Formats: sequence, C-alpha cells, structure tokens
Amino acid sequence: MAEDIIYEVRDRTVVITLNIPDKLNSLNGEQYMKLARAVEDADNEEGTVVTIIQSTGRFFSAGANFSDKGISQAKTEDLFSHDYWLNKFVARNTYITNVFHNHKKVLVAAVNGPVIGLSAALVALCDLIYVKDDTQFYILCPFSNLGLVCEGATSATLFMRLGWSKASEALLFARPIQGPELTRLGFVNKAYNDYKFASTEEFNAQIYKDVVAQFENLHEASIFLNKELLKVNREPAIHAANSKEVVMGLYKWVEGVPQSRFVQLAQKDIKHKM
Repeated sequence: MAEDIIYEVRDRTVVITLNIPDKLNSLNGEQYMKLARAVEDADNEEGTVVTIIQSTGRFFSAGANFSDKGISQAKTEDLFSHDYWLNKFVARNTYITNVFHNHKKVLVAAVNGPVIGLSAALVALCDLIYVKDDTQFYILCPFSNLGLVCEGATSATLFMRLGWSKASEALLFARPIQGPELTRLGFVNKAYNDYKFASTEEFNAQIYKDVVAQFENLHEASIFLNKELLKVNREPAIHAANSKEVVMGLYKWVEGVPQSRFVQLAQKDIKHKM
C-alpha cells in the first residue's frame, strides 16, 4: 500500500508529498497530524534550506476527510463532550497551525489544483505559493457552510494576503476564490499556465528545479534571519487568530452543529459551495 504522506530529503530540500489522489488528497485527523509532524521534522532537518509541500493527482487537497473512522466509531456522548473535541479539534488544530507558522525554513506550496478547508489554511501559511495552472485552481473555506468557524488562522492570513473585502467573501459566505484572482491579488507567487505540463509529476519536478535555483549561492543564515524578521509582522495576528478560532470552533462541535450539517450534506439537503 502506497504511503499517504511521503517524506524525502533531496540535497538541501525536504519534499513532503500528499499521496492520496483517489480521495483528492483529503486528510483525516491522523493524516493532518502526520503532515504536521513531517513539517516539524523538516524544520529540524540539518543542512536544508527549503521545505516543499506538493501533491499527486488533480487536487492539492480537498480538505478534511469526514469519513474519519475515529469520529464515526466514537460514542455518541463523546461526540458532544468538551474532552473529546479538546483532543480531536482544539489541540490538533493549534499544533498544526503553530507548526506551519513557526517553520524556520522557507516553506513552499507546489499547488497542482484546488485546495479546500484546513488545507487551504495551511497553504496560506506558506511563504511561497506556486500553482500549476491558475485557471484550474481555487481556494475554498467552507466553514460557514459546515457550521464551523475559521480554522488554521485563516481569519488573519486571508485578511493579510487578500484584503478585507476578498477575505470576507471567502470566509463569511464560503465563496470560492478563483485562481486568476488569487494571482492578481498576489496570493500566488507564480502560475505556470504556459508550461502545459503533461502530469502533476512534471509540475512538481519543475518547482523543485526552480526553487533550488532560487536559493543557490545565497547566504543561508541570512535567508533564515530574514524569514524570522518577516514573521515578526504577522506573529501576533496568527497567534491571536489561532487561539480564538479553536475556542469558538470547540463550542460549535460541542453543540453538534457541524455533525448535523455533515448529515444534511450527505443526504444532499444542502450543497457544497463550489
């Protein structure tokens, strides 16, 4: 069975690959934790400068996999308890967001297709975002549709990266923001539309080549110090957003609102915003 998340060290670069293409790289709770631990391992890897997160297939990540066996097999009383969601939601989301935000190396997202939910939040925490084809790309934060609140510090990152008006569309009304608009707004560093890649693997290889070429001959210590200085400007906002989001989200889970919305979505009583 293929690994769902692949960790590789290539010279001075760590490459982490989401490898669940048959599920559009949607991740359950354990897989999000595995991704976070991989990013943390990359942060501690000696001699590397860049961490690249990439995917297989046609989606970068369709967000959370709500067929998570851990949740479906939980006792009913647990699904409405503070203790359960403090562990399964608050602790996990706080940890994952902090790992991405605090990453010392240059964090690069090689985005081959759409990205949704918590995965979109993690992409927004990356330093550089390269997109295979922005006409086939969008971000979607469906929290309002799922009866949830912002996750992964999106209440701060989308405001900083897109501006108040566009962040409001994305977060208040769960509106997908399309790739060309994301490129225009500066969310995307480069869209590779003209390359006409035959596969995601070709795109991933090109990103690796281009990223390595960018830091060649640069003073590595200066790169890390400059990233640290850049983070000073966003640090208070990220930490404040993360702590408020998880506490507000906790009460939504305890109330049972998302659970009810998932049932309605499964029964097609309500629709995903796409």
